[in-house]
Amino acid sequence: MTSTACATLAHAAPTTGVGQHRPTTTTHAVHAPVHHAAPQLPETIHVSRTRQQAYHSQPGTVNVISGAELRQLRLESPKDIAAFVPGVTAVNATSGSTPIFSIRGVGLDDYSGTNMGGIGIYLDGVFAPYPEFYSGQMLDVQNIAVEKGPQGFDYGRSTTGGSMNVESVKPDNKFGGYADWGYSSYNTNTGKFAVNVPITDRIFNRTAFSYTKGDGWQHDIHTNERYGAQDILAVRNLTKFVIDDKSSLLLNLHYTRNRGTPSSPQDTNADSMYGTPTGAIGVGPNASANAVNVGNQDVRRQEDGGGVSVTYNRDFSFGQFVSTTAIDFYRRNIIDNYDGESLHIGDNNWQDQSIAQMHDMHLRTNIAKRLHLTVGVYESYDKIKGTYSDQEDVDFAAAGVSPFDAPPATFAQHFTQQNVSTGVYVNTVTNVIKNLDFIASGRFSYDDRAYRGGTTDETGSLIGAGQNISYINEDHSYERYTGRVGLRYRIRPGTFVYGTISNGYKAGSYFSAASTAPQSLGYVRPENLIAYEVGIKASLLHNRLQLEGALFDYEYHNRQTLVLAQMPKTTALTLGSIPRARTRGGEISGTWHNAIPNLDLRGSFAYLDAKIIDSVDNVRGLSLYQSIPSGSALPFSPRFSWDAVARYNINMDRYRMTLQASYSWKDNMLVALSDPNAKISKISSLGLRMTFGPKTEKWSASVYVENLTNNHGDTYSFTGNDNSRAQYIQTPRWVGCELHYKFGK
Repeated sequence: MTSTACATLAHAAPTTGVGQHRPTTTTHAVHAPVHHAAPQLPETIHVSRTRQQAYHSQPGTVNVISGAELRQLRLESPKDIAAFVPGVTAVNATSGSTPIFSIRGVGLDDYSGTNMGGIGIYLDGVFAPYPEFYSGQMLDVQNIAVEKGPQGFDYGRSTTGGSMNVESVKPDNKFGGYADWGYSSYNTNTGKFAVNVPITDRIFNRTAFSYTKGDGWQHDIHTNERYGAQDILAVRNLTKFVIDDKSSLLLNLHYTRNRGTPSSPQDTNADSMYGTPTGAIGVGPNASANAVNVGNQDVRRQEDGGGVSVTYNRDFSFGQFVSTTAIDFYRRNIIDNYDGESLHIGDNNWQDQSIAQMHDMHLRTNIAKRLHLTVGVYESYDKIKGTYSDQEDVDFAAAGVSPFDAPPATFAQHFTQQNVSTGVYVNTVTNVIKNLDFIASGRFSYDDRAYRGGTTDETGSLIGAGQNISYINEDHSYERYTGRVGLRYRIRPGTFVYGTISNGYKAGSYFSAASTAPQSLGYVRPENLIAYEVGIKASLLHNRLQLEGALFDYEYHNRQTLVLAQMPKTTALTLGSIPRARTRGGEISGTWHNAIPNLDLRGSFAYLDAKIIDSVDNVRGLSLYQSIPSGSALPFSPRFSWDAVARYNINMDRYRMTLQASYSWKDNMLVALSDPNAKISKISSLGLRMTFGPKTEKWSASVYVENLTNNHGDTYSFTGNDNSRAQYIQTPRWVGCELHYKFGK
């Protein structure tokens, strides 16, 4: 997955008992981590019954996708899983692939790369602060767990929307592994392998590798150059040291790099802006999804990331102690055709370097069998330094249609941002009477966010060359108390109902893209959320049928979001806040193993009603392009979304053929406010897959097609600096084959 993540892959802190989390490297009778039931076909990931119970009994919504399911659905990056998790959206906001995640409409509304989302993304237990740390591919994943609602009461940072935990397969004491190779559309080759080697009876090692190389799926209508090419490598090495029968240490080393070519948007009305022949500058509204017009710009990317983490586990008779320490680095240099035109209007060059360090330790205990207690402490430090340039390499005055009334221009945001976060948390689950538990959690957090930087007029088009248009040097610190209370009642074995009230907050933010208005760079206050949720979880038909449903009501204060504002001689996006907003909705998901013999079904449905309560007409004194009235929809909140997967096994003596059909659909939604061009299409995709191999699962061969109907809705759109509409199109039909071979155990 990841950027750094690409190799960091996910420690998902699985849950123990009621919403508590612990790594899967050890087992403990009462608190063993759990894995929510996902169809295990045809490659089975064996998961303990206690692990299934833990996620299933947690008083909150948790959606889990197993490693086998990820491979069957070809979910290659964290962003991909949004298609098959209810209430989750994920899009790339720029050609440089800044991923924007949201859970029930709560997430990251920014594209500049320095902001942190309202959800926490953890890669093997390590918090990933910036989008670049999780923009790449995933490898050798055990499972991904998505927890919804405010988090931070039993591990990690405080978040408003939830968390996404990606957990890699851990080393064990048996030799084995696998090797995969795939070939697909646009000459795309993918190779993956993992090998587990017991070095001694107390030291086990697992190495995983992934490499994807392919031609771009887009082509320039004039130069025939290709864009959207892949060249992504990731490697991770895990070493487990068994200290004694009660303690162990896990060392995680990882590296990733990306040399692909960024994809390009289409500028759907650039022709009308400049009065030129169709396709001479942008690509018109009804063009092929593959068609772009980049021109002579040297679009490219160079990204490198890596790091190390150490996790120590110690079991006691009364519980378990877990400590995780990590440090990660990432560097990127991306030239991005952000405007969608062959004229360089608002094209971006993203150059930054990041460092992220964190430590989390907690103790989980059982007291008198009626009280489960978790206490812990978290601290992190991260810093990002960079230059984000906005290039205007056209003589607009000569063209007679000037957004800046100036000759060619370049504006650059030079900045340094650093964040310190600490927290102390406690989570209790008390058995009040038979089958009824009371949950009480609390957290104290302290955050300090400092920013130094501003926009420079590099070419002197507005003021003197090299002069600052804007500059800020600020440091904001704040303290917050958050908490959660709730009840959980067991109706019958495997069936629970629950209700919770919780609150969370997201740290304050700065906007780091180059801007011609000083006000656009101002501090955006912390976001606060109060969440009410009731739900039911049921395991029926001898555990063949797993159901999970919830109703929720979220109340926001100072919700951070992108808005389109009037800048000097242009319009541009910036970051602001909505004083009050509200989201109500519901979700249901389920898996049914052997609905009829050899048929497995999985599906989910989500509904969101996300509205602004207080109207907004300016941000820090900047007039909005359009006022935001009360009752307007919130960004990244599709009203309806659903998905379904069906798999059917055909047994043939010693062999098995598996037929799979998958479908996902999301309603249209906004990606920014006050922007008339920020509403995107309904997005749907139909996939088919056929896998053949022996029942021993020693090897398998698959063929597949994704986006069978070749839909090409726009996945992200916005108003550019020249007031034209730029849009990113979903990837067209994709056809491929895969070979999978297992060896050893």
